[in-house]
Amino acid sequence: MNNWILEGVSKVFDKTIAVNNISLEIEENKIYGLLGRNGAGKTTLLKLLANQIQPTNGVIRKGNEELKNSDCLTQEVCLARESINIIGIKGLSIKKILDIASRVYPNWDNEFCKELIDKFCLDTDQKYIKLSRGMQTMVGIIIGLASRAPLTLFDEPYVGLDPVSRELFYETLLTDYEKNKRTIIISSHLMSELENLFERILIINRGSLLINENIEVIHEKAKIISGDKEYVEKLLKDKNVIYRQLIGRLANYTVFDNFTEEELREFKRLNISFSSINLQKLFINLAKGGNINGEK
Repeated sequence: MNNWILEGVSKVFDKTIAVNNISLEIEENKIYGLLGRNGAGKTTLLKLLANQIQPTNGVIRKGNEELKNSDCLTQEVCLARESINIIGIKGLSIKKILDIASRVYPNWDNEFCKELIDKFCLDTDQKYIKLSRGMQTMVGIIIGLASRAPLTLFDEPYVGLDPVSRELFYETLLTDYEKNKRTIIISSHLMSELENLFERILIINRGSLLINENIEVIHEKAKIISGDKEYVEKLLKDKNVIYRQLIGRLANYTVFDNFTEEELREFKRLNISFSSINLQKLFINLAKGGNINGEK
């Protein structure tokens, strides 16, 4: 198995818990969406996976090999961010930065890198520090794609990009992924644009992992149930209700659970409406105080 394993991973900065006891298996050759609000712990989790910081507690490993002790495993991971914050790098030209990246990542594809430079109209003679925010993001995208790293991490890769550039990135990523399979994790809070890219979804809130599901399962389980509060409460008493909105006797419930055909027929009989909700709405209701265990 070439899956990455996180076992009870936490990261504490001073007294702030950025990542809280996350256990997770990252499957090989899938595109993950890592979703969460700003400050939810997404970037910290990606830095842990890239071995840029060490867990306060827990272990990250691949097979029996622990990441923190392995230079070889570290070289298998590329974290592409919207800004390069390494001392001394910002003053270099794009050409020099890409040359350094080509030496860091063993699977670097130089021909693909040249294609990407042309596609994204990047002037490699410019110094990184002189680039616009969008162009700096583009450098990170090129490094992530050309690295061919078995585990490629993109931390909000759309920052500063206009809609055309974002769409070009999404198309390029999908086309290349079909030809060169690898595990990709994209952190985001822009679900409407990216939902069709993801095969599996991780939703993180306040450092804790709330959802880890295939996108098809989320589409099947995530529902809005609306109707008379008394009836709905009885029908949902054993269900995973993650958000409630009460308006007098009427109530809207966001539910993440399975329903039988018999249960759905009972909804219809009692004039209770139910409908699937998209990933964006599920994420928002979780972020508004919902809990995947159904607690208020």
